[in-house]
Amino acid sequence: MKRFHLWCASALLPLLAACSFSVIPQAEFTEPRTFDLVSPASLGELPFIIDVDAFTSECASRYKMVFREEANLIDIDEYNRWSMPPGAMLTKYLAARFAEQCGNQGRDGKPAFELDGSVLNCELNRAKKQVDLMVHFFIIEHGDDTFRITGTETYSIPVNGTTAEDFADGMNKVAAKFADHVVSVLTRELKNRDDEAKPAPEKK
Repeated sequence: MKRFHLWCASALLPLLAACSFSVIPQAEFTEPRTFDLVSPASLGELPFIIDVDAFTSECASRYKMVFREEANLIDIDEYNRWSMPPGAMLTKYLAARFAEQCGNQGRDGKPAFELDGSVLNCELNRAKKQVDLMVHFFIIEHGDDTFRITGTETYSIPVNGTTAEDFADGMNKVAAKFADHVVSVLTRELKNRDDEAKPAPEKK
């Protein structure tokens, strides 16, 4: 009788094992994806030099994409990430945007400025369907310890959806807006200098 029970048990084991494998679902594997900013075209020659120093990152995550679900709830994506921290990505983008100003040619006679700062926020707001970027920046002039421009810029760019692809596309757009802002700030500064250098009109 014992042999019969043992034989039954041994015969049922493969069947039970097969059932257990069919009942327990196989975990789906999600391939992690890495995104980067598109290298922009250079702005061409400007009347000033912009040397881009390394921007730091003060965001909720260094590499993983951050999605804001609600006002106080964020989701740090485990499967979609940046190729480098947001500060480093912005540094690389700006260096390419101002590439014409970074070489040694044409520097003589032009005022030269150094740009650096920190990325304080970089996220896609799913409720509002927008990419938000906050940058704190410093601009100093080479050879002039008294000159310093500092500020914090916040950008919100509408996007079509809430995917990682939408996030990357929006980041390219906000990075371009920040580059344009830097150019605008320095253009205005040089115009003010030219206006101050003009002689006062003679009194009749």
